[in-house]
Amino acid sequence: MNEALLAMLENSYDLTVNKRENLVFSCPAIDLLNEDKLKQLLEFYTPLVKGMDPSVGEVYMAGWFRGPMLGLIYTLSALKQAPDLSLNNLTIQLYKAEYNNHEYYAVSFHLHNFELLAAPLPVEEQAIWVKDKFSSFFEHTIRPVFETIAKVGTLQVGMLWSQLPTSLAYGYDRMMDAEEDEQVKHSITSNFDLVKSLDGVIFGRSKNPLDVKFRMTESMGDKEKQVRLKSACCLYYLVDGGYYCFTCPRLKESARVEQREAYRSKQQA
Repeated sequence: MNEALLAMLENSYDLTVNKRENLVFSCPAIDLLNEDKLKQLLEFYTPLVKGMDPSVGEVYMAGWFRGPMLGLIYTLSALKQAPDLSLNNLTIQLYKAEYNNHEYYAVSFHLHNFELLAAPLPVEEQAIWVKDKFSSFFEHTIRPVFETIAKVGTLQVGMLWSQLPTSLAYGYDRMMDAEEDEQVKHSITSNFDLVKSLDGVIFGRSKNPLDVKFRMTESMGDKEKQVRLKSACCLYYLVDGGYYCFTCPRLKESARVEQREAYRSKQQA
């Protein structure tokens, strides 16, 4: 197996074949469908991320699936191959990490079997195959976990789904910026569009929760640049020492203006 590919999937998309160092908890991903086990995990996890309300652990857990979602898009776009992201092939690894001397808790997904499945050779069958891979991931991997979180937690399932569209949009930008092959760029664009065009039934919703229109605001540091507001609040303000992010949709525009002016004044000082 290509070591560079394995390293990229681990570092960029939280998909790994390795046991993480500083592991504090692990379990088969299928255990996330067991209501008792999931409730215990949320009670353990929320204090670790300094959540002052149970809802923090719930939205942070929903965010675990950003990496695998983007990893699947990447492999299908660049390699015409797909990892097995079924719950039975995954183990959750919660581990302690460090960035700029700051400790935090992160999650990766250990793949038991890392054999990549290749797209069918007949080109006319590939589009159907790719759509099936995306549909299966959202319907059979993410959806049952989100619905179980909603059963044992405090949030509606729609709030959990709303944690993903912003990551989807940023993931698209990063992939397009990093990729040089025009054919791969075309595939990336096609697959992002495909994900947003999937029927809402796949997600258990009346419409696709990933197909959102973002509101824009003036960048904090550059008045000539527009940035997206998040599709939903990440509840960071309910974390000990947290606050409303600059791009939080719950933040009043007057407060956003104050944050922007304070930042620019500090940069000019």
